[in-house]
Amino acid sequence: MKSWLAHPTKTWRPGSAVAATLLALCFGASAPAGETGDLASLRAEALALVNESRSRHGLDPLQVTERLNTAAQVHAEDMLERNYYSHTSPEGENVGDRFRARGGSRWKKVAENIARCTGCPSVPTAERVSEFHEGWMNSPGHRRNILAPGLESFGFGIIGENGRQFAVQTFAGPGMPLALQSGEEPVALSAKEQVAAAARLVNAEREQAGHADLKTSEALNTLAQRLLPTDPSDDRIMERPNGLLELLPSGSEREWSAIDVAAGGCGGCGMQPTGADVRYFVDQWLENPQNREALLGSDATHIGFAMLATGEGRKIAIAVAGNRLE
Repeated sequence: MKSWLAHPTKTWRPGSAVAATLLALCFGASAPAGETGDLASLRAEALALVNESRSRHGLDPLQVTERLNTAAQVHAEDMLERNYYSHTSPEGENVGDRFRARGGSRWKKVAENIARCTGCPSVPTAERVSEFHEGWMNSPGHRRNILAPGLESFGFGIIGENGRQFAVQTFAGPGMPLALQSGEEPVALSAKEQVAAAARLVNAEREQAGHADLKTSEALNTLAQRLLPTDPSDDRIMERPNGLLELLPSGSEREWSAIDVAAGGCGGCGMQPTGADVRYFVDQWLENPQNREALLGSDATHIGFAMLATGEGRKIAIAVAGNRLE
């Protein structure tokens, strides 16, 4: 890990991490082992520095939350007390775990920057916070966390003792579409546009395989929509019923000889359905042999598609391929 020499007798090292894991753990609280200084003032300074940097790059400001403040402070105190320096605790708990243990959503993108200073005064100051921030901004990985789009919340923790200081920045937000390309804007697509985009991508693969294009079907769109969770808090991607045909619009059940389904989900992937999301899900399906066969099978004639975006970073997509009787 790269280190910066701030003074012949003072060194500090930053570290950065991004988490998108889906496991929630609980942590016990412990009393601070050292000095925090005027923590409220230092947190205000840390937030101001982050938002100033984001503003210079045309990014939205972040809002401080007690949840992220606590997650950051607990980690700084734990590193000081148990004398380790890592995004992962000795028990394997990471920034995502710390965030979720305090009520954070398992579907948000979570990121963390850490830094330490040795040979420093034990009481943290605004000057030290500024120096930590400058070091993070001069390090590509930490800079990416500070300037990441799709973030909305911020927390900061800092503590010192016996000439050591540990500082932690913690970030959270809905994230951005996972397949977003350089220079591409995450423009929201209507349901009709989503279906057209999915059909276009699948048909491009079918053409290479020598199969006829799939036509879009309102009946299959309806079926796909009905397979999406009705409760956004439901962690399941899809509850597959025994009879798919029963979910078709009334009166259309006998029009189809076969129906197959592909489903997928993501977290920390933005707030609204976009073309990048459709690309992401179709690419994932085409890499899976079972889903690839469902979408590229020679017997399929039509396709339906639906996507759910919860607004906090979770998205679920359903594709339905069917053979319509002539």
